[in-house]
Formats: sequence, C-alpha cells, structure tokens
Amino acid sequence: MKLSPRARLCLATLLAASCAPAAIPVGGGAGGATGQGGMTGSPAGSGGHAGAPGTGGVAVGSGGSGNTGVGSDGGAGMESGGASSWGTTASPGGSGGLGVAGGAGSGAGGNGGGGNGAPRDGGADQGASAGGGGGDPGSADPRLAATVLDGFALLKPCFSTPGSCAGCTCDENAANLLNSGKEPENQHVSKQFGGDAAVTYNVKLRVVGVAERYWYSGGTLDATSKVFYTGGLPTIHSTQAPNNNLGAGQGACKIHPPQTDGNYPIPFAVPAEVAPADGCYNGFNIFAMTVSSPKKTYFLNQTTDFDNVDRQPHAVYKTDYTVTIPIAGQAKIDFYVIDGDHHQVANVNMTVPNVKNTQIKQPYVGNFLELEVVDATLAATQ
Repeated sequence: MKLSPRARLCLATLLAASCAPAAIPVGGGAGGATGQGGMTGSPAGSGGHAGAPGTGGVAVGSGGSGNTGVGSDGGAGMESGGASSWGTTASPGGSGGLGVAGGAGSGAGGNGGGGNGAPRDGGADQGASAGGGGGDPGSADPRLAATVLDGFALLKPCFSTPGSCAGCTCDENAANLLNSGKEPENQHVSKQFGGDAAVTYNVKLRVVGVAERYWYSGGTLDATSKVFYTGGLPTIHSTQAPNNNLGAGQGACKIHPPQTDGNYPIPFAVPAEVAPADGCYNGFNIFAMTVSSPKKTYFLNQTTDFDNVDRQPHAVYKTDYTVTIPIAGQAKIDFYVIDGDHHQVANVNMTVPNVKNTQIKQPYVGNFLELEVVDATLAATQ
C-alpha cells in the first residue's frame, strides 16, 4: 500500500513514541523503591497487628518491560510473645504478610508485643527479618494478681439480738441451721490467687474488723501488730492458764472429738495445720488463713490477754493492722473460721474506718475481718 506523505508522518510519530523509555514501577505503587517496614509495636498488653503499609517507591530505570520488583517483605511475624510475669500466655505477633508486586508496597510486619510484655518493634525494616519477638516479662501492676483478696471479708453475723452490754453474746446460727453444716458458724472458704505461677509476690495486706481473739502457740507473733500469728496451732493453754486437767466439755475445752462431736459438729475436715493438736477448741472464733505456696498458715486474731480464770477475755476487739506475706502466683488460699458453741461475743458499738466490702454495715452486729490489698510487689528471685 502506498502511503501519502501525511500518513507517513503520522506513522513515524507513533513509532517514535512507542520506542521512548518508560518508567517501570517496582514493588507496586509508584514503583521503584522498596516499601517501608511495619510500624513500631504497640504498648504492653496489646496483641499483634499489622504495621503501616510500605510507602510507594520512585520511578527507576528505563527501557523495555523489565522484571517487576518485589515489594518489601514485612516479615513472617507469627512468633508467639513470651509468657508475661502475670501467668497469661502472651498474644502472638501479628502476621507480617509478604510484600507483593502491585499495590502500595503493602508488606507490613507483625507487631510482636507479648500479652503484658514490653513493646517490641514490628516487622523488620525493609523486610529484612521476621516480625517482633516474644514479650519481655510483664511490667503491669503486680497488685492485679492479688485482686481476689482485696475487700474479701470473713463475716459472722448475729442471728439473735444481743444485749447492749460489753461481752454480751448472740446466736451465730438460727435454730433451723444448727447442725446443718451451713455457714456462718463454722466456715471454710477457698480463693485462687492470680498472677504467674513461676513468680512469688510480696503482698501487703490490711486486716481490719471487729472480732473475738484466740490463743495460738508454737509459731511466731508479728512484733508490730501483736495480733497476726504465723505457724503454730490454736490452743486452750497459756502460761497463765495451762488448763492441764480439763476433760471434754470442761472449762475452755468446748469441743473435744470424738466425745462431743454430736453436740458441736464441724461440717468440714479441719486440716492438721489449723486444728488444735489435742482437739480442744475453747468456744471463741478462730480466724485462719492457709497459703499453698509458699506453704504457710496464718492466724489473724492472736491475743495474749487472760480472763483470770481459764481463757482469753469474753470480748471483741477493734482490729486494724498491716502485714506483708509471700504468695506464689496461682496459689490456693483457704480461710477457716471455727467456733463451735453456737454463740459469739457480739459487737454493739465499735466501728472501724474505710472498709471496702459493701456487706459490712457498721456497727456490724457480729464478728468480721476484712482483707484489703495495700500493695504487691515481685519478690526478689534467687
């Protein structure tokens, strides 16, 4: 076919344009430069999430249909965060998706922050390495492990109206509850401590309330409170009142199994670390706390007072002290309140400040002791 001069000019112009160098995008987006890596990991406690998209590159090279570049590799991610010091498994790092050709350089790295771990960097810069590593030991407040104890109260209400005198008593159980095994005369309550089982916490507790007191022996009396007692056992014996010749049901010995089980039953098995060695209970309230790890028994209401006959005074006392004890993460904590003669000294006018448990209306007609968590810290490792 013969072309006119005008047609030949147009064809030449088109061919020249098709042969001109063209900018080829590399790695997607505007092409060229490798997309940037994921954003820095989020603060402690968050799970992994994708980093910010990589930025598009600038145009590079010329000529032909050269190979399309691969976008930034955001890193494989998926590495589990290490266990934090709170006993919860850290969240896995977010999936770091591979950068692909096309798009806006979308290879974003996973965020590797562990459950309560310290922040970690997200996907590696320029896609050179995997997503963030496992979380470091947790930096959250150790008091969270002790939450189950904060505001927990051992309550022993009156079921009859007491007299107005100091030392007047009230019935602990209504008549239809006697010998039924129901609370509140004799109580066993279990709690599960939180935190990391591999960690021990030093827990500072406030013990506050109005309650009878008891004699304990064979352990250690807290020198500051002179009320908190570690180890040992309840006893009806003291230097002032040895009570060596008392039989079952005589004097201070209100419960002496097996002779008196029918009259004063305890509806649960009392562990050896809480039960008097001779089986004798004196009729006042024992308030005991056992911790499974580190294994230890604590009594909350020791007294050295004496009534000049055979036991401690027929009285209730204001109680308000602080003490620090070690508790391992996930330890089992058991509380025991044991009386056994169906009545207690009633509180008729004493109050204590700033209690948390909403069931406590003061003056509380009965006996109660509340625990509050003042502080908790991680114990030094060996």
